[in-house]
Amino acid sequence: MVLFEEPPKNFDINNWKLTILFNENRYELSYEDIMKLPQSTISRRMVCVCNWSIRRTWSGTYLKELFKYLNIKPKKGMYLKQESIGNADKASYDTTVKLDDALANDAMIIHSADGKPLTLEQGFPLRFYNFHLLAYKSVKGLKALEITDKYELGYWEKKAGYDIGGIVRKKKYYFVDLNTRKFIANEGEIKDM
Repeated sequence: MVLFEEPPKNFDINNWKLTILFNENRYELSYEDIMKLPQSTISRRMVCVCNWSIRRTWSGTYLKELFKYLNIKPKKGMYLKQESIGNADKASYDTTVKLDDALANDAMIIHSADGKPLTLEQGFPLRFYNFHLLAYKSVKGLKALEITDKYELGYWEKKAGYDIGGIVRKKKYYFVDLNTRKFIANEGEIKDM
């Protein structure tokens, strides 16, 4: 069985590039290039649309560091479209997020979780993460980032009817790492657990 989010079986990290599109410019960075950017390791909580959450130690580079390195200066009100690598059996998937929010919320390009490189299931080689949003807004197996003026429905919004905004809502979640359920009274990133 081929999972929709998994990279192709013949995926070769040595031939892979992360493509960044901005205006008429196209940038391509190898995995090695990404690893040379300023790196951070942080403990933050991800939240799934299925109402569970886990705090993990994530390593990667902040989106703002990537933009600084490439000298990308998008104007206010733009969006960031993410696209996955895809595979031979199924197309890639995508989602679009508000770029200003992603930058304000310290979104990251993640390569490791809990000190180990991401697995295929977690999003190898890279996964975009805005912890303010539910996990379906964080593309696994990242292939491309495009700065755009279009706020479009992505794969999961179309397939499952998920909200285009994807914000973590006030509700009760199961905290896997704490083995407890708790109501969260604020929207956005869960920082107090």
